[in-house]
Amino acid sequence: MLSKKQRLSASEVREIIKSGRSARAATLSAKFLPAKEGKAAVVVSAKVAKTAVLRNRLRRAAYQTLRTALPQHTQVVFFLHKPVLDPAELKALCLKLS
Repeated sequence: MLSKKQRLSASEVREIIKSGRSARAATLSAKFLPAKEGKAAVVVSAKVAKTAVLRNRLRRAAYQTLRTALPQHTQVVFFLHKPVLDPAELKALCLKLS
């Protein structure tokens, strides 16, 4: 899990979704904005994973991967499109954003 100061608030997520740039990988996408410090959020839709247990499991796995791969000076919102998470793909997308 990311520390509280490395996670985005709900208002920051809305702002990034509204005016951020996009990047896409095979099973996930990201909206991002440049910033002073690196922050991230992970969104898993109910269409992707029906139960809250599975959505939370996917979100926690993504946060665990982001602990080492979080891009500096970028605020990012990641969207999962499949009910599986490939940590290598998430790290590659983070490198693309840096």
